[in-house]
Amino acid sequence: MRPPASLAIELIMKAHRPVSSIRGFTLVELVISISLMGVVAVLVSTMLGNQMLGYVATARRADLVARTDMAIQMMARDLRAAVPYSVRVSGGTAIEWVPVLDWGRYRKRADSTAADPVAAASATVDFSSLDSVFDVLHPGIMPTMPAGARIVMGNTASMAAAGINLYGGLGTGALVPAGSHVITPTSVSPAVSSNQITLTPAFQFALGSAAGRFYLVNNAASYLCSGGSITRYDGYTIQSAQPTSAPSGSSSALLLDGVASCQFGYTAIDATFGMLTITVQVTDSGESVTLTRSITIENRS
Repeated sequence: MRPPASLAIELIMKAHRPVSSIRGFTLVELVISISLMGVVAVLVSTMLGNQMLGYVATARRADLVARTDMAIQMMARDLRAAVPYSVRVSGGTAIEWVPVLDWGRYRKRADSTAADPVAAASATVDFSSLDSVFDVLHPGIMPTMPAGARIVMGNTASMAAAGINLYGGLGTGALVPAGSHVITPTSVSPAVSSNQITLTPAFQFALGSAAGRFYLVNNAASYLCSGGSITRYDGYTIQSAQPTSAPSGSSSALLLDGVASCQFGYTAIDATFGMLTITVQVTDSGESVTLTRSITIENRS
């Protein structure tokens, strides 16, 4: 056993050992440690960065989907409120329709119980000659006519095929009486008096409606896809040629921007329904989404 004195001396010497004799990290060890910490930091930042980029990209795509879907829903709302057989597509990038301001039902047959049969007969619509007054049976008709109102009646698929729809010309006598039409010209002024509509001057409608409906309109409207956007145009005159650029005299409103491509198509399913297909691709900051919607158009005239 070592003497206590020698043990105490050894402990005192160790306590007073020079600092330079205490072992620490070598330069190589420090470089390796720093390198490993750098690798770990890069891996962590890469994982976090990818997650953040993924979140931002997902949020951007969700915003694109929401904006595009809202735009298509607005288009569907407009087109479902169009005059029957007035929706038409040109070049896959232009949709035109005639908005309905209001509608009603006209008297198709004379009231046999009326005290004055002559007066009752005059309140029906006469499709064989000029007519100046007819009864309105639907309570939803507007109490006053809007400025520039025109009346559409009998705008059917057969009339459209014959070129005598609300966009086309007057009847020539081959299908319907010469000079008749499905829409009153701007020179005819309709007016509401009680439950009747009067036409000044008198006008001859070409064809009746199976449901006895008539529609009040004044102008046409379009959606045009060009220049990276979809724009709504309205307030311009109904014309035979469908506009594929901004119509003269129209008002415009941007519906959707960032549009990379779009495709519109319309197919008649039968005499009552049509199918409008809308495909829109929208891009933003490298993200892109494509939405396709099919809209059923009811053509019950």
